[in-house]
Amino acid sequence: MSCMNMGPTPRTVVAMVILLLVCTGLVSAYELSISAPPTIQKGKPLVVNGTSNIPAGISVDIVLSRSEYTTEEIARKTVTLQSNKEFSVVFDTKDLQKGQYKVEVPSIQGYAFLGGSVTLRIVQVVDRSDEVTIKSMRTQEMDGTLEIAGVIPKNPNSGVQVEVVGPGDEVVFGPQFISTSSDGSFSLNVPITKAGRYELSITDSKGFIGTYLFTVNERVETVATLATTPAILAAITATAPSSAEKPAFFVITGPKGKVKISTSAGTDWVIEYADQRGIIQKVNSKGQVEPEEIAVDVSGDSLFLKVYPYRLSDRGDVTVFVEGAEKIGVATEIPPVFAPTTTPTTKSPLPLLLAVIAFALMALGKRYRS
Repeated sequence: MSCMNMGPTPRTVVAMVILLLVCTGLVSAYELSISAPPTIQKGKPLVVNGTSNIPAGISVDIVLSRSEYTTEEIARKTVTLQSNKEFSVVFDTKDLQKGQYKVEVPSIQGYAFLGGSVTLRIVQVVDRSDEVTIKSMRTQEMDGTLEIAGVIPKNPNSGVQVEVVGPGDEVVFGPQFISTSSDGSFSLNVPITKAGRYELSITDSKGFIGTYLFTVNERVETVATLATTPAILAAITATAPSSAEKPAFFVITGPKGKVKISTSAGTDWVIEYADQRGIIQKVNSKGQVEPEEIAVDVSGDSLFLKVYPYRLSDRGDVTVFVEGAEKIGVATEIPPVFAPTTTPTTKSPLPLLLAVIAFALMALGKRYRS
């Protein structure tokens, strides 16, 4: 009988009150959810999509922040909700460092997010751009061709997809796959029709690697300075097989002055050359990952190089990149500067010494017999 007379419990009363407030419109439950990729390659657009039942016409902020040891706001986008309850914003990641970031929707005055709302997402920005070394000049003169050369040590004897976007976001090449050599080197000449800023994008089987910028300036030719100002020569290359037993020899020709020389990466290469005094200089300051690089003052018409692997067990193709010269080629014979030197052989004094000893013994024997 006592159970029949019991009133509603406190929890039931609270639930009834909340339900009554919702039904009368005094409290509204709003939901807002955003989605973003958990990881994204640097350079790719970060797209954040969202849905909400907040009334149309209300503005919502979406904030991108660096989220590691401290929180640093990077960018903020504002969208006005439409009647379809959906929204989307795009953040540029070209200038972001690799690491952890977050996108979130700050609280909106007068609207509380309840239920299944998701207002924060964590995003990892992955940067693989250091896997590619661009060897061609980043600033070039307009001559109708954009020269591109580089090396991807982690992608030897394979293919990578490249795309070149020019001024006005016009695609001037690709997307198209090109091959890499045994050390990961690649090169291509892209026809262009105007000066401006060009972006090279590279993708492999693992995904997007990075974007690399080139600037093409209008060609300026002034009669007064044409005879006294040397032309800026683009990077040129040559490739040859090399081992410790059979080094590769290259010959570089061009104007007198300083030239910049570097090798392909992936092998610990050694460079030898003769300086202006004719003394052979040996360069081996980098390891297997980074290319060897030198700057040489060319005093004559030609400069000869000898390139071979540091480790006796290594062998393969080596590519030499040169800036500031007119031509580079593979020498078919050993250049005289690297030809092995022979020292005159000196006759051993032993036969003469034996003859003297024999003569002395004969003279001593005659003396005793007499």
